Amino acid sequence: MNHTKLVPLALFSLIAAVMVVMPLAAACRVATAPAAAATVTVGIVSDLTGPTASGAIGDNWGIEDFFKWANETNYAPGVKFDTIFYDNRFDVGRSINGYELMKTRKVQAVWIQMTGAAYALTPKAAADKIVVLVPGPPKVLNPPGWAFSAEASYADGAGAAFEWILQDWKAQGKTGKPKMAWLTWDSDYGHSGPIVNWYAVEKGIDVLPTEFYPSPAPADTTPQLLRLRDAGVNYIMSVGPQSAWQVVLKDAAKLGLKDRIKFVGVANAMESDVLINLAKEAAEGMYFVHFFSSLYEDDLPGVKWLKDMQIKYRGESVNWMRNQVGWMTGKLFVEAVKAAIEKDRVAPDSIDGTAIYRSLENNIKDVDTGGLTGPLSLSPQNHAAAVMAKVFQIKGGKQLPISGWTKAPHLTRFEDVKK
Repeated sequence: MNHTKLVPLALFSLIAAVMVVMPLAAACRVATAPAAAATVTVGIVSDLTGPTASGAIGDNWGIEDFFKWANETNYAPGVKFDTIFYDNRFDVGRSINGYELMKTRKVQAVWIQMTGAAYALTPKAAADKIVVLVPGPPKVLNPPGWAFSAEASYADGAGAAFEWILQDWKAQGKTGKPKMAWLTWDSDYGHSGPIVNWYAVEKGIDVLPTEFYPSPAPADTTPQLLRLRDAGVNYIMSVGPQSAWQVVLKDAAKLGLKDRIKFVGVANAMESDVLINLAKEAAEGMYFVHFFSSLYEDDLPGVKWLKDMQIKYRGESVNWMRNQVGWMTGKLFVEAVKAAIEKDRVAPDSIDGTAIYRSLENNIKDVDTGGLTGPLSLSPQNHAAAVMAKVFQIKGGKQLPISGWTKAPHLTRFEDVKK
């Protein structure tokens, strides 16, 4: 057999086979599924079934829902956002247990709802290099550490309220010093306003002795209100939830004090319209100082977006200040992770607490929220993002703005009211 003629034929067959296989191999490579997204997780240590759950759930849903939107839109390519929950039942000890559980789950950040728990856990988180997200307790935000807030601190909110009181006093044509007093929780949260009474004094307000009610909610505040009435108080302020505010307002209405005294809530006191449902007509006329717009401000694109997302993920839209706190916390966190990848060149699977911490400090600058807040900014000197405050009043059963945005004072000096 003459093999010299078979060699070219064999070679041709081999080349033909390779040419067939090559496109198939290429096709297989194209069809290969992309690598799974890296998961970035926030552990939520919050009151799910305890006395403050009605407000805390709003925070939780807001964070969850922003993460859902970010995942659905692939807003931070290469990353999937997730949450893990632990029910602290409004207890510091359970919060510590919850945090330790979150450590075992390798979370990059924790949301700490309870002020006392934030004070206890932030040093631990700093040592563990886990970012702490909070709703505004002042002593974990000043001086800046590993805690960050989408809003200014409760103390800064109190400072903004003091400034409004002076403006309101002058607008009424009154002279002399307005008299202000706190009627507030006897808790770490409740004490976060009175610790900056020095600022009220410096601004020209006569500060009366603080009256406290027990945490989480009083049964009757008549004795405290009568003492403040007899002292000639003009403005009563509180850092407290709607479960407590409804008691204060109803007691004030029974005593005929609503026309004589102005009641001003700070630190997310208007948790939701549930306060109006609870206090009914007694809630009419109450004032609030917040770092978020009311969801009745339909002309704002950020408000419209949030309302649309509430309907999408929860079935209805509710004017729920705590939900806005959570929503903006979720946005702040997602923007930091996205910036860590795009600006700091951190690989998605290398996103850890330190990368998020650095991105929060260095990359969050004048973030536009469509009017839901003022522009969000963070820096090594300031870990509270929303510094523009607005004053609201309940009118006709709705929480409506009575002022535009004004910059809240950044208060970093504190006095210990528990001495």
